[in-house]
Amino acid sequence: MILVKIAFRNLREHARKTLLIGVLMGLGTAILVLGNSVTATITQGLEASFVENYTGDLILRDARTEEAAFTSPMADPPAVLRDYVGVEAELAARDGIEAFTPVLISQAAIDVGAGTPSLAMLWGIEPSSYFTVFPDRYVLREGELLRDGQEGILLSQAIADAVRDEHGVELHVGDTVLLSGRNDVTGTKVREVTIRGIGVVENAFGGLEQISFVDANTLRGLEGLVAIRSDPAASEPAPAAAMSEDALFGGGRGLVGSAPAATGDATPGASSDGPPDYDRLLGDTSRRAEALALDNHAWHAVLVNAAEGVAPSVLAEQLEASDLTGHGVVVEDWRWGAGFIADLAVGVQTILNAVIVIIAIVALIIITNTLIISVTERAGEIGTIRALGGQKSFIRSMITLEVLMIAVGFGALGVAVGGLAVGVLNVVGLEATNLFLQVLFGGTALHPVLSPGSLVAAVIAVAVIGIGASLYPASVALRVSPARAMQRN
Repeated sequence: MILVKIAFRNLREHARKTLLIGVLMGLGTAILVLGNSVTATITQGLEASFVENYTGDLILRDARTEEAAFTSPMADPPAVLRDYVGVEAELAARDGIEAFTPVLISQAAIDVGAGTPSLAMLWGIEPSSYFTVFPDRYVLREGELLRDGQEGILLSQAIADAVRDEHGVELHVGDTVLLSGRNDVTGTKVREVTIRGIGVVENAFGGLEQISFVDANTLRGLEGLVAIRSDPAASEPAPAAAMSEDALFGGGRGLVGSAPAATGDATPGASSDGPPDYDRLLGDTSRRAEALALDNHAWHAVLVNAAEGVAPSVLAEQLEASDLTGHGVVVEDWRWGAGFIADLAVGVQTILNAVIVIIAIVALIIITNTLIISVTERAGEIGTIRALGGQKSFIRSMITLEVLMIAVGFGALGVAVGGLAVGVLNVVGLEATNLFLQVLFGGTALHPVLSPGSLVAAVIAVAVIGIGASLYPASVALRVSPARAMQRN
């Protein structure tokens, strides 16, 4: 109790220094509360936006994929899952999963015959399962949603607006557009698709507004995802005997025979004297058709929603320990799907934390210097206490308690000021004035929410700064000789 009385008296008698130290601590606390609340809201907003609209709780990808093409139209498509049938069976038999859906991700040029084609991100989907995982997230402006087995495109409203603004062409449901893409398997491919609907994913922002949804087979055709992609036997050359000149050129005859048949009603190609057999010359094309047949099980990723009451992190651990690893599958969360956007949010949070650390260091130095001056001025008082039997622990506790009282009092004031600032910004909102801020905020405006974690972090930080700032001044006070201090007094 005596320590508290002495601390109050000292703080009152040195009101100016107390106020200086308190203002620094209060200001730092307010900045910490505001900054952490803003960054926490950004991270939570991004997570909610991606989980609810694009990635689901978890993403299953092939282990060969390193970077995602979810948010970057210029990125390469992910590697195709090597055994989607096995993955599907494993997911269907597992508890803790509410729903899952496979997706294909690519980009293509959309041509409406009015000039330069527009580049758009395309997602190939299985409509029934996709709109189960993301119910009511696609906002139709016109038309209807895709149905299973139906060819067509759900055109992005942003693409439709861009075509109208750049080319003066109004696109509507029922119109056809040309999608063109190039792959290393079948070369450049063009597909004509019908617009089934025009709309946008709810709360879409930045480049994600460009996403259009197509039936899976259309995208497989553009990507060259054929059923036979690496069959060594299919590429073996024919035996040399079968590639003789007679086999190629019909016994030395030209492509058009040298003379008509002399007698009989020979059917073309039925005898060596008739016209050449073009089917025989071209060979059997059935294997070519077989090689170009699309792989109906080709998917780039599977999006999974955890069942109610199951934490996505727990489900991820269960899936990582399951037989999925035998199918070459890696389990990711929304951050992998968000790509550079998540990295951007983390980077901003890191920069803000670095600024806060710098402010804390500066405040620590100022507070320490102020306390040293205060201790030096009170050398006589400290020496008298020592001469009357005060132990070093008593002096150290006295100075530490004074600093903690300042930290608690002004820290609480800083928390209140920071909380008030967060409340005001929540009502007013921080408007995203450019694309960078739209990507960072996850929308057109940010409404910060007071984070409990930021309050705890602020209290801990102030306490640490207070105790740290009192260590050196306390050691200075303990070096004061009682006799010399009393003589100076």
